[in-house]
Amino acid sequence: MILPLWMNGNVIAQINFGNYSSKYTVSATSTTSSIVLGDVIQGQGNINIPIESAGIVEIVGVKYLDVIVTIMADQGLVVQEACTPTAYIVCDIPYTLQAAYVNRGTNNINQAVNIDVSANTASVVIPIKYRGNAPPGPPPTPVYEGYNPAIFNETAYIYIYGSIDVGFARAGDYKATITVSVNYD
Repeated sequence: MILPLWMNGNVIAQINFGNYSSKYTVSATSTTSSIVLGDVIQGQGNINIPIESAGIVEIVGVKYLDVIVTIMADQGLVVQEACTPTAYIVCDIPYTLQAAYVNRGTNNINQAVNIDVSANTASVVIPIKYRGNAPPGPPPTPVYEGYNPAIFNETAYIYIYGSIDVGFARAGDYKATITVSVNYD
């Protein structure tokens, strides 16, 4: 039996500006609509979704500030058609979240830094732009007439991938939701 499979790529961005002016924004945008796994075979077992097939979220913010990135994923993929589990057939497929980030100015998985994930949840503080061991930069410049804070923006990238464990799941389309929240630190 072959199961067509993908994960819903919806990204929900929650933004908290803290003490910063509304002129300083941070945005999180998914550049991929889903992580498509294609067809898998019932009972196939553990299947890794490599970072090369990752869903990508772009974070655009002030380059010398840090952001808190929180990622939460469903524990499994759920079949989208009506399904009643039996002793031999299940209606969900367990999913194990993995994530990484890059903040060196380009979308390059070879520079990715792994994010610790526990129970399909992760939270990490990252600088929008890599600065080595240097501390965060000074507070943002106060807003004045003619000032354009966008000139200080840079892009960081979050990669969402992982693995699934395909047992004797019902044939059908399976989906899960992954939520990425971004706040200035």
